[in-house]
Amino acid sequence: MIDEKSPDGRRFAAMLQDLQERRFGRRGPRKWDRGHKKASRVRPPLTVLNDYREGDPPLREDIHSGWKPHVRQFVRMGRLNMADLIVSATANRMQLRDFRTAAADDEFGDVAARAIMRANDGAILSAEVHETLLALGDAYVIVGPVDDETGEPLITAESPFDVITMEDAITRRTVAGLKIVRDEWDSADLAFFYASGVMQPLIMRGPTTIRGTARVDLSRWETYGDPVPTRTGRIVPVVRFRNRDGVGEFERHLDSLDRINDKIFNEWWIAKIQAFRQRAIKNLPQDKEEIDADGNVRITPIADDEYDDMFTASPDEMWQVPGDVEFWESSAIDMTPITAAIEKDVRRLAAVTSVALPSMVPDSANGSAEGASLMREEHIFKVEDRIRRASAGWTRVLACAFEQKGDSQRADLAQIETIFGPVERHSLQQKASAASLANTSLPREAIQRDIWQYPPAEIADLRLMTGRELLFVKPTASGP
Repeated sequence: MIDEKSPDGRRFAAMLQDLQERRFGRRGPRKWDRGHKKASRVRPPLTVLNDYREGDPPLREDIHSGWKPHVRQFVRMGRLNMADLIVSATANRMQLRDFRTAAADDEFGDVAARAIMRANDGAILSAEVHETLLALGDAYVIVGPVDDETGEPLITAESPFDVITMEDAITRRTVAGLKIVRDEWDSADLAFFYASGVMQPLIMRGPTTIRGTARVDLSRWETYGDPVPTRTGRIVPVVRFRNRDGVGEFERHLDSLDRINDKIFNEWWIAKIQAFRQRAIKNLPQDKEEIDADGNVRITPIADDEYDDMFTASPDEMWQVPGDVEFWESSAIDMTPITAAIEKDVRRLAAVTSVALPSMVPDSANGSAEGASLMREEHIFKVEDRIRRASAGWTRVLACAFEQKGDSQRADLAQIETIFGPVERHSLQQKASAASLANTSLPREAIQRDIWQYPPAEIADLRLMTGRELLFVKPTASGP
């Protein structure tokens, strides 16, 4: 069992409770509730944010109880997944390329750092971290010991659904970390608690308590093996990546997403209903003449059901009606105001989330060039801000990785620099034009880095290629 009175025991209990409430929402009067007037003061549960990201936001509840089984399937078709687009529009521009450390000769990036990231599929790893960070507000990376297969520390991207950290109130440095994993085969919850320089595995057998908003029961948790030293010095090998204000990119705009989905549903629902227009017939005869066997004319009223089979809509049907009978059909509703309102809301959403408008409205060619340029600049500024926030996390990740390898020189946090790819991409024609203009004022490697936008590792290769070209170029004859 866990000693709840020890510092680590209290940390474990607090983080376990916070992780559960972050997954499913808070308990009590401060809980997140869409209908409550103070719901905006509490973060939505991660389950709700993840539903929006996956394009499965909550359905409308103001549906007549008798209609729900039939209407809900149509309501689903009125949802447009713009939350994932808001995330990907920023994450796609956050390309982690390389690192510089305190090691010598790392002008073009540290080879040892490059080997660590390559062994852990760094491109995919960083993409997962950035997407989770932007979508859910937090992302985590755990740095493990040296892997026997790759010979490099094992680095994994973690979700805030499973991992949480505790920071010091004064220094804001991480003092403890926790990861929870459900083992369905053994019907047990596994916990990996990082604190005081060790990683302590714990286990809780039976049904999980990490569900709902109930108070966690620490009496069911017990240690599972001996503590394992983390070998990362004072740095806890659970690194938190925190987004701006600790919230996701679309978290503060759920109402806008709901409003857009509601208008899209109204648009296609009206169009679907209009496929069955209302029809009417004016001046239909109310009586009919019948001639009996004696030749007498008898006038009898026409029953309502006699017209049911008379006007059958079929290609081979021919209707014969009196000359004064008129047919009427309801006219179609103009959908232009509805579609214009949807586009206007999408433009507003693009503005408040600092996403380039062409990403959300591909055919947005009617706006002014100056307005498009301002929106693009805002998007670039936002991406640069997110890169600065992510750089601090990657610096700690790399420091932990070098500590695992016993390389204290490269593990110096103050000397580690992250290198991201360019936020803006330019065409080859634009690059060639700028390179020709700067050819006489900038060194060759500065042009390759800043204008041609080559990664540091490729600039080193270009230097070797240039040297080989100079070596094998035949001298030209000169003079008489």
